[in-house]
Amino acid sequence: MSFSDWFFDTVDRLQSDPSPKNLEIALRKLWAGLLGRFAPKQQEGQVVWDEDWDILVILDGCRADAMEEIIQGTSYQSLFADSKLETRWSVGGTSSEWIKKTFNERHSAEIQETAYITGNPYTDQIQYDEFSEFTHFGIASTEYDIRTVSPRKLTDHAINTWRKRDEKGVDRMIVHYMQPHAPFRSRPEWFREFKGTKKFGSKVWWRLCDGTVSHDDFWTAYIDNLEWILEEVSILSTSIDGSIALTADHGNAKGECGVYGHPKGVPVSAVREVPWITLDGIDTEEYTPEYNVSDSGGDDQKPARESQLEALGYK
Repeated sequence: MSFSDWFFDTVDRLQSDPSPKNLEIALRKLWAGLLGRFAPKQQEGQVVWDEDWDILVILDGCRADAMEEIIQGTSYQSLFADSKLETRWSVGGTSSEWIKKTFNERHSAEIQETAYITGNPYTDQIQYDEFSEFTHFGIASTEYDIRTVSPRKLTDHAINTWRKRDEKGVDRMIVHYMQPHAPFRSRPEWFREFKGTKKFGSKVWWRLCDGTVSHDDFWTAYIDNLEWILEEVSILSTSIDGSIALTADHGNAKGECGVYGHPKGVPVSAVREVPWITLDGIDTEEYTPEYNVSDSGGDDQKPARESQLEALGYK
């Protein structure tokens, strides 16, 4: 966001709701923009192509400390039994940055042999036909009374794709889930209350900032969304053969250095430091995917960015 965009957006929103909380959040947005523009640049970030993996699983907006909390618990001991949590410095602080720096001409050889299965709306900026296979899944209603990208659709299509990789000419596969990114399945009311308003709080991370949502409630909902997607990773890891790397495109700040969410270009570790875990995928052939991409009628193949961003809390 440029300064002029910030200025006019702030004036517009404060005219709608001139509360001290909105003013504070406007100033925090300005601070994040200044931090991204003028803070000393840190390391460039590690490109995922330089790592050793067959299947790369992207968890959108996953904080490293959230993953650490999960690993230290008991719910996913079987999934992470032989794994060690490491971290990497992401090439971007937003999905758009990560996608641009991951899928470009420098890595065209790798891209041509890779299947990319994604629910991220920012993939509309890349050339789909450069991949050995490209499939995008859009926003849909769910059983949790929220509209988001169904993780099970991605899981099932990824399994089908990998099991047929030889005939498809696929050497590697990237599965880009949209969880633990908001909306949160355990808190659908948070995403109905401000829909269509101009309150800054309509973005869930700003609701944490302005105190509308408590830190404990927010963190519980965020962890639950992470557990939601790890259920899918568990299915995936027992339904495909190969080396699986589990990471994120970026993290999210919850007040570190005065930053909330994941503003572009901000060199804050909560945003740029992401988890990195390797798993051994072993296809037990016990799981049969229920969803077939052909069932979508082709509607999901190209991302409709604006409608997806609204559902994800950005509009």
